[in-house]
Amino acid sequence: MADIVVGVDGSPGSRAALQWGFDEAELHGCGLRAVVGIGRGGAAHPEEADGLAEKAAHLLHETVTATAPAGSSVSATEEVVDQPGAEALLTVGHDARMIVVGARGRGLLHRLRVGSVSTSVAVHSPAPAVIARDAGPAAPPGRPAQAVAVGVGVDGSPNSLAALVWAAAEADRRGVTLIAVHAWLAAIPFPFAEAPGEIIQALEEQAQATLNDAIAEVRDALPARLDLRRRVVPDSPVQALLAAGRECDLVVVGARGHGGFAELLLGSVSHQCMIHSAASVAIIRRR
Repeated sequence: MADIVVGVDGSPGSRAALQWGFDEAELHGCGLRAVVGIGRGGAAHPEEADGLAEKAAHLLHETVTATAPAGSSVSATEEVVDQPGAEALLTVGHDARMIVVGARGRGLLHRLRVGSVSTSVAVHSPAPAVIARDAGPAAPPGRPAQAVAVGVGVDGSPNSLAALVWAAAEADRRGVTLIAVHAWLAAIPFPFAEAPGEIIQALEEQAQATLNDAIAEVRDALPARLDLRRRVVPDSPVQALLAAGRECDLVVVGARGHGGFAELLLGSVSHQCMIHSAASVAIIRRR
């Protein structure tokens, strides 16, 4: 059974990712691999490289020990990898159940720039990539304190269908509602306020049909007792997903999309969700 891989660098963001990973591994009944990548290119001598690895191992062990929930049944392993952070995670996590990183980091031993690891993992990982946020008192404003729903962006593209199936399984494990969101404001070729009522109605009906067809296409892969709510939103894809993030504790998006989610490419919608979402964000690619 594939494990969950979590990137650790000692920052508050990576501790939140590790906590998220432990909780998720408990839900999945799988193991967890806590990974720190060091990359030794900056070490002038072998002894400096060895010292860096020792320091990283100590940091990793302290973080895992402090974060592991009391009484957890999750089997956790600690791995120091002789590669820079993102490369280490992608190497270890190439066949992982998912790779989890923090929303913010301070850089492993001052070598990783803020945001560079999470972005690289989200762009290149074939496994689901999760950018985790803390659900505690310091969570961003609007973030629910407890699991209440999972949101997913749907436009009918292959990756969004994979995201829908993955999100449905997550919602089922958590015992919460799945909110399937399709945004259609981007389809209007002229200012929204000037659009005739019949055109707006037609666009909304078309958007509803797109969402319904997408759900029907993967219906057999969805849990039988899933509490599924459909939401057609007259807004931009970014705003629709950010709004969902204010009432969910996880937002799921496909790595690429079309139609109402035409901008769902890393660097636009996905990237904006990674930066601004009040909830944790999972980015899914069809395998």
